[in-house]
Amino acid sequence: MTDKAVAETRQGVVETDNRPTVMVAVTEPVGNTQPKVNDDSTQDKADAAPHQRRETDASEQSRMSPPNNSSGGTHLEVAASTSTTSHKRTWSFWSRYKSDDNETNDNNNNNTAERGRSQSSARHSTKSDTPPRVTTVENNLGPAAPKYGNPLANTYIPYNVDSAETSEETLPGQPDNDNTETDSDQEPNIVVPSFDILPKKSLWNSFYDMIGSRNSNPQKYVYRTDPKYKLNAITHHNRRPLKILIVGVHGFFPLKMLRTFIGQPTGTSMKFITEAEVVVKKYFKEKNIPIEISKISLEREGEIFDRVDFFFDVMRRYAREINDSDFIYFVSHSQGCPVTIILLARLIEAGIINIDDSKLFNNQSNSLDDINLFGNKKIISILGMAGINNGPFYGRDQTFLVKAYQTIAKDAMMELFELQKFDSIQTKKLVQSIRTIIANNVKLTLIASINDQLVPLYSAFCQFVDHPNIFRATFVDRNSRTPAFITRIVKIAGTLLNLGYRDHDIIKEISASLVGQLTGGGHSSIYNEKQVYEMGLKFALETTDTHKSVPVIYMPYKLSELGSNPYHLPWCMRGLLFETKRNLNADEINTLYREYEDWKPESQQLKDIRYRLNGLRYKL
Repeated sequence: MTDKAVAETRQGVVETDNRPTVMVAVTEPVGNTQPKVNDDSTQDKADAAPHQRRETDASEQSRMSPPNNSSGGTHLEVAASTSTTSHKRTWSFWSRYKSDDNETNDNNNNNTAERGRSQSSARHSTKSDTPPRVTTVENNLGPAAPKYGNPLANTYIPYNVDSAETSEETLPGQPDNDNTETDSDQEPNIVVPSFDILPKKSLWNSFYDMIGSRNSNPQKYVYRTDPKYKLNAITHHNRRPLKILIVGVHGFFPLKMLRTFIGQPTGTSMKFITEAEVVVKKYFKEKNIPIEISKISLEREGEIFDRVDFFFDVMRRYAREINDSDFIYFVSHSQGCPVTIILLARLIEAGIINIDDSKLFNNQSNSLDDINLFGNKKIISILGMAGINNGPFYGRDQTFLVKAYQTIAKDAMMELFELQKFDSIQTKKLVQSIRTIIANNVKLTLIASINDQLVPLYSAFCQFVDHPNIFRATFVDRNSRTPAFITRIVKIAGTLLNLGYRDHDIIKEISASLVGQLTGGGHSSIYNEKQVYEMGLKFALETTDTHKSVPVIYMPYKLSELGSNPYHLPWCMRGLLFETKRNLNADEINTLYREYEDWKPESQQLKDIRYRLNGLRYKL
């Protein structure tokens, strides 16, 4: 090899048409290849393993010597590409993905590492720690992934057998509840109220609901039931696997200057579908139901309607794959919750998602054999984690931090406060979309965080609408040190709402006093809890449907009046105790009295709540 060839080899980049191209590893050299490709491959092997370079014998040097310029066939395995339109990538490349800002500085290091990984992938394919290869649907690609996202964003990830065979692991950051010692009676992390508050389905309550519907008395709640009744009709008693599609939609991502105060945005769509996949696998494994999971990670920043338009184009490209699914599970967070609701309603109205699971009227099949005239309806569910359905905390738009941030990202940030106005176009579209998806039997699970620093409880609960297909719960992190009395109030209020009764606006009154700290709030900790994903899964699969069309109740209110009058909270507590004694177990009231006596608040906001509820001492 000449000195000139060695110099070209050490450069690590081959120039083709004056454009830098990341070269790839030669997995099986056949015939003649280009001189620079072989030299580059030899140099990469030397950089990755210096001891291999010293053990190279004469036969290998002769085999890797520069041949002539004939166009022989060479099998190359592409490990990475600088093109932003490529959607055929490996899982290892996604796990090492970097943004464009870091790509220029670490180009040579990344190329060497990726080529070394491609060469050694065949030798270490049997190791358990190697993640499976993820493929994407060809000839049906969505828009290119955003700059901040990953290469698999906005791309349909089909079912992978290798990925399904991997063992279920504990969710990251989730301690084992069975082996964790606590200094109180509270679980490490809890979600209240539990799913068991819904009564079980029986012949009597089914008959009662049918009689009540005839008397213009709408059904207040749905019943718990065995999921096999619903799933057996789809899979024909497990004759085929249940096809599940998990769709993730992330929330609002602030700029870097604000992330110093509220933390880094770790809640990406890929994280949501990964966390949900673990819970789904464990759930159906316990039920002994075979499944096939496919995923779509929707990622894009911006305003609500801009994101909906972009995601609509992505989902439209995968209409056939979406309609092949039996169960579609949307997992969303923060701003992604209203985005998901509006997106799903638009997909249903446009006919892209066929609820009746029939391909005849959706014009998706050219063969009569593929048409399912008697198909069952799809199961569609939305999990909204700390959703900004009614805007952030009222009055936060007047704070100094928000005003300073408004000068940089006015549109995306200030649009969140438009959701506080019931006459805004965002809120009107959200209410219309909720009515659309509820009319198509979509189950909506809304879970708030007890110490959220951005979203109040009433906003995450979406309390301006009510329907039996909406289930509300609150995630209580043990690190929040929430008093047992506050947890009890939230549990009782959530139980009343889920059973179709009133909470007498106590959630709205105490929400302002439960705001978390900017650097330690629960807005970003809710999506790490597996109980949250399991709650949305159970409400979708283990509940009955309404007997007939039950309208969505719309109840607007004035946010400016919430928490303004100190006498409202005692009056709300009086109504809560009345509803609890009338519709729930009376033991809840006795427990509430006892926890109030033992409550020693530390913050000024909680001390104010205790002072205003001083009438509980006399057991009103």
